[in-house]
Amino acid sequence: MAPAAAAAASATGSAASNSISVPFRPPALPHNPYKTLPPRWSRNDRLEANTITQFSKIWGNSKKYTGDAYDLLDDKIKIFFSICWQVDIKEEEFHAVFPRILTGQAEMFYIQVVERDDSFASAYTAIKNHFDHDVHYQHYYTDWTTTTFAQTRTENPDKGLHEVLQILLDKLQLCQRVLGKNFEGEDALRTTVINACRGGSFQTYDLQLKRI
Repeated sequence: MAPAAAAAASATGSAASNSISVPFRPPALPHNPYKTLPPRWSRNDRLEANTITQFSKIWGNSKKYTGDAYDLLDDKIKIFFSICWQVDIKEEEFHAVFPRILTGQAEMFYIQVVERDDSFASAYTAIKNHFDHDVHYQHYYTDWTTTTFAQTRTENPDKGLHEVLQILLDKLQLCQRVLGKNFEGEDALRTTVINACRGGSFQTYDLQLKRI
């Protein structure tokens, strides 16, 4: 084989080898504003008053975000997204109905801190940082590290062992979600539940080990 041909063959083989070694990357999914948390920034567009009224009627008062401990903003935002999708409220219009889902200290914080021309993403971030981190983070951490099965059973004297365990799990899972990445995973939850059940009866241990 001529030197030039050999060099070309070598280059072709090298290129083929390099192309094979590149890992496959699936195409990025299109942005879905009704599922994205935290939300991305978007401009603010005006929203018709009748659409705001329609949204408010569907939302009602019982689902409003209070800012209280264990009232998680992201849970309410998922409902918010669902209703916005139902009544065809676009991403650029989220800001117009976001205040309608707030009450109590969350509504007061919004009034005092969020500017009228702030985006939905900015308002969401301000409220989440304030209540999930500044106000309640220590509360969640304390509950994560000190809540016990015995305490939960005392607080729920009319519940059976399985029900008490479920109440304990629900509370710890909420704490885990808010506390963030350092507390994620089944192992972290399992360890915390086992610690929470220490000092209980063998039956209590047996219950929690089967449940996790």
